[in-house]
Amino acid sequence: MLRICLILSILAGLGALAVGQLRIAEKIKTISTERDENATQRDQARTDATKSKAEAKKAKDESEKVSQELAAAKTELDTKTARLAEQEKRASTLSVDLQKVTADKIESQRSLAQWLALGVTPDQVKTIQTSAKKAAEERDAIEEEKKLLLRNNRQLAGELSRYKGENTKVELPSGLKGKVIGVDSKWEFVVLDIGSNNGLVEFGELMVNRNGKLVAKVIVTNVQATKSVANVLPEWKQADVQEGDLVLY
Repeated sequence: MLRICLILSILAGLGALAVGQLRIAEKIKTISTERDENATQRDQARTDATKSKAEAKKAKDESEKVSQELAAAKTELDTKTARLAEQEKRASTLSVDLQKVTADKIESQRSLAQWLALGVTPDQVKTIQTSAKKAAEERDAIEEEKKLLLRNNRQLAGELSRYKGENTKVELPSGLKGKVIGVDSKWEFVVLDIGSNNGLVEFGELMVNRNGKLVAKVIVTNVQATKSVANVLPEWKQADVQEGDLVLY
């Protein structure tokens, strides 16, 4: 009987040992799973931190770039504004000079008529005529310079309005007209036979006309003395522009 009890005790101990080992194995498995999950979460957190750091640096770099671009745009805007003010001052001065030269010419002509009536010698008349011619040349030179300054002012005013984000229309000489002498249908631009000598400036807009009908509207992008290049505005295009079409302001 004692032997049977001993065997039963041993068997019970072995069973308890087996149950304990099973519980320990389950605990070890649970701990391993938690450890793996923690490691995964830790690696993910490191990855997220690295990504966030990179995104923060990128955002900072982009912010600095935008700040630099804004500073450059402001500097250029200030320069354009100063140039426009200088051109307007020069134009005002030229207007005063032109009035003075015109008045001098009129006075010279009046004096010449008076001297001729008094029988002034031919040499004296020649001298007076030379002076009058010089005054007229000075007046014409000032008039041409004034026209150039007005064109420059229109150009600068248009550039300033674009820097300020305004949609101000560039003013061109009244009655300005020309012809299309070249067409690039692929890139949608045309070549015109008018330029800065005609008062045309960049970003001026012209209507394209054929047989009294609107064909398209173009905006000038490049101006030379006697020629210019303009892009066709898609929203105004009624038909393909052709060589020989008229452009009007």
